[in-house]
Amino acid sequence: MTRLVPLIVALLGFGIAACGGDDDGGSAPTKAEFAKDADKVCKDTEKEIEKIGQGASSPDALADAIDKVIAASKNAANKLTDLERPDGDAGDTATKFAEGFEQELNDKLIPALEKLKKAIQDKDAQAAQAAAADLQKLESTQSDKYARELGATACVGSA
Repeated sequence: MTRLVPLIVALLGFGIAACGGDDDGGSAPTKAEFAKDADKVCKDTEKEIEKIGQGASSPDALADAIDKVIAASKNAANKLTDLERPDGDAGDTATKFAEGFEQELNDKLIPALEKLKKAIQDKDAQAAQAAAADLQKLESTQSDKYARELGATACVGSA
């Protein structure tokens, strides 16, 4: 979750990041295999989000970029949720990570991005700064804790 937050803020001239992925199928993956798959999702999404903001300088272009970041983030959440989980405690942690990321995205990150988008569209610099500050507060999340436990370090923010 927090990788998404730093990239988005940087993308918009304020400072934020993200996640995106893959699933193999077959028998249950090991904890390390799950972490590798989750890291791929996060790295791929981070790269995608970095490209989205390039050249966005007008309020309309920034608003469009925010919409694309939201879509890429939702796609990443879906990919993480769809990853096959390991068995046992690692599987429980993987579920808490993936579902927690999705919940944090829907409950916190997307509303904060929508607030930033509105401020940009309204050309309200003060509201944009407040929205960016709200986004930065999302850098340390519960899903990060679970990502660390799994070894999915590409999915952990820099906070």
